[in-house]
Amino acid sequence: MPSALATLYGHSGGTLPAALADWEERVDRWCDEYVRDFPDADLSEMNLDLAVFQFDHAAERVTLAYALSVHQLMCRDSGRMRGFPNVNASVRRVLGDRAFTADKGHFLGHASGGILDINLFPQRRELNRGWSDEGKRFRSMERHVAEHPGTFFYHRPLYCDGSWIPASLEYGVLVDDVRWWVERFRNI
Repeated sequence: MPSALATLYGHSGGTLPAALADWEERVDRWCDEYVRDFPDADLSEMNLDLAVFQFDHAAERVTLAYALSVHQLMCRDSGRMRGFPNVNASVRRVLGDRAFTADKGHFLGHASGGILDINLFPQRRELNRGWSDEGKRFRSMERHVAEHPGTFFYHRPLYCDGSWIPASLEYGVLVDDVRWWVERFRNI
């Protein structure tokens, strides 16, 4: 059975770049680190043709999302987004005095083909909208991915507790199939 990465590239008709030769080992290492930090984790991989999600069923949260960027698949479904759980109530309940104003962030950006549902999480508003220096860097990376269809990218949330609110986010972009551009961003 082909790997999720091979399946992704198979759907796109593209060729797997040499820079991804160790991708499966990297994912395995990240999964091992996650299980070491959260021993009750129940991880599975969900291949959605255009994207792959690692999901912890015990904590009900995404632990990794990766894809090849495509042109935006559909118009933003504002009604459906409004119906999504109130992320600010969740953030206030979990973080109390450390709460931040949250947006419904996308692990895989909407403009680069990201879907709803599993792809949504509470994200600091100034990061998501590019209002801070960190946010400007984050939005620059997202723009690059959206403007270059076929770009491999990943988003890895890093958690400090059992909630679905990532403490920080690691965002990686494979530029021109050769060079990694990886940044970490505070989310709490």
